[in-house]
Amino acid sequence: MPVVSCNRSQRGSAMTEVQRRTAAQPGPPAAQGLYDPRFEHDSCGVGFVVDIEGRRSHTIVSQALQVLINLLHRGACGCEANTGDGAGILLQMPDKFLRRECTRLQIALPGPTEYGCGLVFLPRDAQQREKVQVLLHTIVEEEGQLMLGWRDVPTDDRLLGDSARSVEPVIKQIFVGRGPAVRDHTRFERKLYVIRKLFEKAVAALDIPENKHAYLPSLSSNTLIYKGMLSADQIATMYPDLTDPDLESALALVHQRFSTNTFPSWPLAHPYRYIAHNGEINTLRGNINWMKAREALCRSDALGADLAKVLPVTRDGLSDSATFDNVLEFLVMTGRSLPHAILMMIPEPWQNHESMSAERRAFY
Repeated sequence: MPVVSCNRSQRGSAMTEVQRRTAAQPGPPAAQGLYDPRFEHDSCGVGFVVDIEGRRSHTIVSQALQVLINLLHRGACGCEANTGDGAGILLQMPDKFLRRECTRLQIALPGPTEYGCGLVFLPRDAQQREKVQVLLHTIVEEEGQLMLGWRDVPTDDRLLGDSARSVEPVIKQIFVGRGPAVRDHTRFERKLYVIRKLFEKAVAALDIPENKHAYLPSLSSNTLIYKGMLSADQIATMYPDLTDPDLESALALVHQRFSTNTFPSWPLAHPYRYIAHNGEINTLRGNINWMKAREALCRSDALGADLAKVLPVTRDGLSDSATFDNVLEFLVMTGRSLPHAILMMIPEPWQNHESMSAERRAFY
């Protein structure tokens, strides 16, 4: 069940009261407010915290981390109780925090919408890691954008189980500036998408043993993701950035994973670039096949010649959620609005809807 919260001062005390009541009784609590025990099912836990007036604060981040901890029971772990299936958080670009850190590192950042930042998972072997970083640096410059620098993301893996730690990547952040030929923020966001898709294809072809450790959870000028093969109560310790008061956002999307149709891994933790998902897509193979069949017919004025660089839209080995996110992102980046793309991805039952208007039927 998704947990939604707005930034109101009384939320903290109300949540504490709910916790006190539920701790004293077995099973789910009684219906209260927006909660109804009929909605309880297994599978992942998803939460969303937002200031509806768009005010950034660290309070939003703190509340989201608390929501995530409250969803711990919705996730899963391996034989080791301290190896989680995955947990993560998606935030607005925390410009205040990143600008402070980049000043310390002598990385000159341009204006808030003039640069992108991405979390990067890298091989643990130093030589292989260097190859991957050079590869990404090269792609950035080949696409006409400005390579600004790298930041080592502080991590503390002491709470992680042996299984999670054995495949833990080196984690860095990359900073990319908007190139002079890119006219506006929307086009810059599309170019960051192209860079990430090119990197995914290039690193898969890279002849290094640890190429599966190389992954870009996010590369955007709008949002930033922290995630990993964690449980909900480990993420704030794993990433000390998340408890820094200067890390501010007006929204936060959190996810605690219950891995069902794929094995847990660092890349397959949620959130993805657009979604955090609870459940399974049972028509996955058919949907993938139809998407691949349509790729030859794809055209986009928004991407233009860059369209060929982002194909294929999805690739083998991803979870159903990751595949869904790839297609949704593709539809948005090729020029559709997010509501339009969502309606294409999750259509209402329209085929036998006799009272549906011809115009609405034509949309589907």
